[in-house]
Amino acid sequence: MASSRLYILCFGCSILLLLGACEEPTKIQGAGDAAEESQEEKEMIEALQEVLEKLRNSRMPLLEKKLGWVPSCDAGEQCAVRKGSRIGRLCNCPRRTSCNMYILKCL
Repeated sequence: MASSRLYILCFGCSILLLLGACEEPTKIQGAGDAAEESQEEKEMIEALQEVLEKLRNSRMPLLEKKLGWVPSCDAGEQCAVRKGSRIGRLCNCPRRTSCNMYILKCL
């Protein structure tokens, strides 16, 4: 019983392979089509290389990837932003200064 299933499976696969091999490609490429496609491929490769270079250059350092890390700012700079009733931190103030929550600057 198992051998008959195996024979049927092999026979079906061989028929599928023969049908796939007998089909002819319907699209015939001319000399002009190949040149156009190769030019398009070159343009796409150049565009992808530019994008990859931009991504490589725009990577953040490991310290900036940490969720709790906030960059430092100078005294007198804006250190926070008020959005409605909430205040968002932009940067950490240097030593001996603190972020004034009324004017939102390091003093």
